[in-house]
Amino acid sequence: MELQAEIIQFIQSFSNPFLDIFFIIITNFGSAIFYLIMIPIFYWSIDKKIGITLVISLMFSMYLNATLKNITAIPRPIGNPGIRSLFVSSAGGFSFPSGHAQGTATFWGVVMQYYRSRQIYFIGIIMIFLVSLSRLYLGLHWPWDVAAGIILGLLMSWIFTVVPKKLKSLPMLYSIILMIAIPFGLAFLFPYKDNFIYMGLSAGSFAGYKFEDYLIGFKPQSENKLKTLEKYAIGLGGFLLIYTVLKLIMPQHSFFSLLKYFVVGIWLTFGAPAIFCRLSL
Repeated sequence: MELQAEIIQFIQSFSNPFLDIFFIIITNFGSAIFYLIMIPIFYWSIDKKIGITLVISLMFSMYLNATLKNITAIPRPIGNPGIRSLFVSSAGGFSFPSGHAQGTATFWGVVMQYYRSRQIYFIGIIMIFLVSLSRLYLGLHWPWDVAAGIILGLLMSWIFTVVPKKLKSLPMLYSIILMIAIPFGLAFLFPYKDNFIYMGLSAGSFAGYKFEDYLIGFKPQSENKLKTLEKYAIGLGGFLLIYTVLKLIMPQHSFFSLLKYFVVGIWLTFGAPAIFCRLSL
């Protein structure tokens, strides 16, 4: 642990007000808000196959991250002598592995595998490096947290880019049952609070994706700016409405949290695209 503390202290020896602000901004590119913005953009406007891969890979990756955090229960470097910690509000739970590093590696790992261009590889590698470095500079993770997060994130992106191609031969109904039963089972296998969210969203998104593709055939396309704004107003407005109503009517229990995010996932991949098609957006 002493060597890891020395690494953080070395990185922080270059600290100054500009870098403080820079890395606080950069670390948000590995946050849930970033994914809540980017996933609908991919699914609704660019390529829904990439969009659904991002949803599933990120949710399973974060499930693994939350599970490992709770099993290992390693404290963060926050409060460690000689280490200053900034933007502590972005650090929830235990330390190992880094959720920001793992999420960023998962997201950009998927994008890089789909596009396979020098420009995307460059952007992806830079973003993974900077977000991971930000967690060390801000004094919120140990170096081994970040290294493990990157490795696990890239592994999860590879698994969920390659494995679905092997399962294409499965009948639609079987694949839906499989992708609902597995997340629901995993949620109760390691019943940590966030895992019910991740697995509910994963199962709902996949079910919605399969039904939408079979019944509607939504095709993301480039639109004018006005139609794009209409699309996101409807999509995000519907999300907020559904989430708020379900939160009010459902009891505060993990099982209902699972169901709530299952419905939210269906809205993302089925409900919103169905309305877009209906309105020619």
